[in-house]
Amino acid sequence: MPYASTGDGKVYYESHGEGPALVLLHGGGGNHAAWYQQIPHFKQRYRVITIDLPGFGLSLIDSGRFDTGLHPAAIEAVLDHAGVDRVFMVSQSLGGYSMLSYAVHHPERVAGIVMTSTLGPVGDEISDLNDKGREQVRHLSVADFLLTKEFQEKEVEKVHLFFQVGSFNQTGPGRPNRLANSLKGSVSIQQMRDAITAGVSISILEGGADVMVYKPAYARLRELLPEANVQLVEGAPHSDYWENPQRFNSVVDEILDRAYQAG
Repeated sequence: MPYASTGDGKVYYESHGEGPALVLLHGGGGNHAAWYQQIPHFKQRYRVITIDLPGFGLSLIDSGRFDTGLHPAAIEAVLDHAGVDRVFMVSQSLGGYSMLSYAVHHPERVAGIVMTSTLGPVGDEISDLNDKGREQVRHLSVADFLLTKEFQEKEVEKVHLFFQVGSFNQTGPGRPNRLANSLKGSVSIQQMRDAITAGVSISILEGGADVMVYKPAYARLRELLPEANVQLVEGAPHSDYWENPQRFNSVVDEILDRAYQAG
C-alpha cells in the first residue's frame, strides 16, 4: 500500500495505468474506491492516481484535526512520492476545494483542472452567491443531497454501495468527526486568472440537475472569468460520476483532449 507522508499523517493513494498523470479527488461521501467506474476507463490513456484525502478512506491523521486545510499538502505529498512533476486533476464536490487551492498556488505543477459539483472554494462575490444555493438544499437528507430520487429508487444496490464506500471515512456526511472547511471561499477570481495565464487549464462543470447548483453563481462566474471553461452539463446531478459514469467520463475526456491538443 503506497503512503505519502505529511506533517499531519500519512496519505493513502493508488496508481493505475501509464501515461500523463491524472489525479482524481473524491467528494465528501467518497474516497479512492468511489472512482471504480472511472479508473478502468481513464487508465487506458493516463496514469490515474486516486487519493484518500486526510480524514477519508485509508489515510491517517496524527493530529486529530479534520480540516480541508490539510488537503492541498496531501496532494503535494502524493505527487512527490509518486514522482509526478505535472498533473491534470479532476474533482467531485469536496475535492474541488483542495484541487483549486493547490492549482492556484502551484501552477507550475498543474496542467489543468476539472472541478465538478461545487463552487465552494471560489471567493469574492461568487462565495455569497454559492451560499444562497446551499440555503436552498439545507432541508434535504444526505441521500437526497448526494443522489437523485430516481437513482435511489431504480439502483438500490448501487445506492447501498455508495454509502458502504463512505462508511470507511472518519469524517464527511454522516460520519463521526466533523470536517472543518477552512478552504471555503479561499481562492479569488484574480488567483484563478493568474493560474490560467500561467498555463493552467480550468474547467468548471455546472450540473443541470445538481440540487446544489445556483445558476446565478455560475452565470456570474462566466462574466468574471471568461478565460475559464464554465460548462453546463445537461441533466447531470451532484454525483454524476456515480449515477451516470458514461456521461461523466465522456465530458472529462473531451476536456482532456482539448487541453492536450492545445498544449
